[in-house]
Amino acid sequence: MRKYKGAGIALFQKQDNDYTILLGKRTIKPNKGKWSIPGGGFEKTDNSLFETAIRELREETGIDLSLTEKDAVICSFHYPFFEWKTFMYEVDSYFLAPKILGYEFSEIRFIPLKEIQKYELAFGVRKEIKRFLKNKTISYN
Repeated sequence: MRKYKGAGIALFQKQDNDYTILLGKRTIKPNKGKWSIPGGGFEKTDNSLFETAIRELREETGIDLSLTEKDAVICSFHYPFFEWKTFMYEVDSYFLAPKILGYEFSEIRFIPLKEIQKYELAFGVRKEIKRFLKNKTISYN
């Protein structure tokens, strides 16, 4: 069996003394109906998982940011048949969620972390949030 490799980008934004995270509600498998970060599988044309993450962010949301890997907080998942990297960034407060979406999300928005327990999250999202906040030295339950 071939190992699945993929990557995504998590965007965090400070609003009203709390962080928010940009998540989309998935319309397709895997994780259909759950809230997830933009991301997907490594393709032959990608030179790295970082390139995969940037490409997937652009394809799924239309967001085209000038990001560098060295500025990211990274959360990795490594299992025998699965490898995933999430590159996490804080964006300015004026950054808006996209209005036009691809077919993978029915909606996308910045969700306040104090309300995150109200959402059914895809695999890994809670770990990604904790990793980002740990880097920011902020506690979150």
